[in-house]
Order: sequence, then structure tokens, then C-alpha cells
Amino acid sequence: MKSTQQKTWTESLAKSWARWTPPDRPSPGELRVYEDELQRILEKKKKPNVMALGSTSEFRDLYAKYKLPCTVVEYRQENYDALGLLMPRKKYKETLLVADWRTCQTKQKYDLILGDYCINVIPKKDQAVFIGNLSRMLSPSGMCMIKTFVRYNNERGDLQKSAQFFYKKMKHRPVLETLMAPMFKSAYDYSKEEFAFPDVWRNLQALYRKKKLKKRELDYFASLGLDQISLKVYIPLFQDIIKMIEAHATLYGVRFGGEWFSVDVPIIMFKK
Repeated sequence: MKSTQQKTWTESLAKSWARWTPPDRPSPGELRVYEDELQRILEKKKKPNVMALGSTSEFRDLYAKYKLPCTVVEYRQENYDALGLLMPRKKYKETLLVADWRTCQTKQKYDLILGDYCINVIPKKDQAVFIGNLSRMLSPSGMCMIKTFVRYNNERGDLQKSAQFFYKKMKHRPVLETLMAPMFKSAYDYSKEEFAFPDVWRNLQALYRKKKLKKRELDYFASLGLDQISLKVYIPLFQDIIKMIEAHATLYGVRFGGEWFSVDVPIIMFKK
């Protein structure tokens, strides 16, 4: 049984994650893409083996909608517990596998594997191992679908210009839709091929000091705890990650959620 302290911590993490919006979480358009593929698989197999890379509540909820037992591969039990609180539906026969995506092994082969930003949180040097391991876990006709934040060139994000666009045209929408791509690119170290969230936070603070970001938006980003996130993030060139997948699996295609920001976050699909 969880202690009161553990329960409180879990609920706190869930509340923090709930503040993030698309494109950092799966969008309605992206979920339609995933569900389309799941329905196509269900036409051929009534009870496919399905997996979620990470504890993404939207993926687990989609599987629960179709009453499909799923395997969740997560490196922390706490993340799994917390994001489960954000599922609209009750969990359905989930199996948690606490493991590293690069090295985990399963006896089952999977017909559908869904992941959100998995490529981005794995260093560039480990991409071949990661893609190869996923390929081995797929069934002969299985599909892996991973939404990935990509770049198409080496241009740095113009955070100030994007903030101006938000206030002029997009302030009726969540600010993360407009600022996610430029704020991440503005902090990107092209020599190391990564960015750190504390650097993103410093850039947002600098924008606020220049009076180009209002306190309401700064407070929102502060609530995300960017300065406390130790994760390093890789933003691949679109053409590079496609080549990487083609070298270690079979590229099936690329789909987009259909929202205005979707070009930055394609869903890359591949088979064995």
C-alpha cells in the first residue's frame, strides 16, 4: 500500500503534467491518427498485442477504450502511477514493465507500439540501438508510431517574434502551441545535439525582462518547473531521423495530426 507521502507526490506530479498542453501532449488530431491505425489493425486481429512507450495517459486511455490489455514500458513506477490519474477511462489490464526502451526485451511481439517524443529523449548516439530494439519487439506485421519533434534546418528559434505572434493572433489558444518549437530551438546546442530545460527557462525570463512576454505567460511556464527538469532533449533533422529509421527498420510513412503546429511534430511510422 502506498504511504500518504507517496500518494501526495503522485497526485502532485499528475497535476503538474496536466498543465502541459499539445503539442507537448498528444493532440486531438494526433489521437485520431493513432486510432485510425488501431482500427485498421483490429479489422485483421481482434486482440492485438499493444504497447505504450512511457506512461502517456492518452495512449493508455485509447487502449482502454477498445478493452485491449497493454504493456507500458516506463523507467519510473512514479510516472506510471501519476499519469494514470489523468486517464478519462479506468485502466484496462495494464502490465507495467520498468525498463529502458533501448535495452528492454519481451517474450511477446507487438502489433502496435505508440510513443510520444521517445526519439527526442534518447541521445543521438543511441538512436540506432533504440530503433533496432523496437524493430525486434514488433510482430511481422506490427507497426510502431512515434511522434517526434523535428527540425528542417539549423535555424535557431526566434522566441521574441513567436511571442509577438502569440499576442497578436493566438492568445485565444494555449501559449505552448505557439512557443514550444521556438523556445526549444532557441536553447538548442547544435554541437552537442541537445538542449536543457533550465536554459529554456532562462530564455523565457530574459524575454520577460525585455517586456516581450507578459507575467501571465511567464507564471504559466514557471508552473511547469522547467528549471527543475534535468532531461536533455535531442531535436533531429527530419531527414536524418528518417535515414536512421530506414537503416534499422522499415519506414512505413509519416502522418501529421492536422493542427497548425503539426509540421513540427510528425508521427513517424515504421515496421520491422
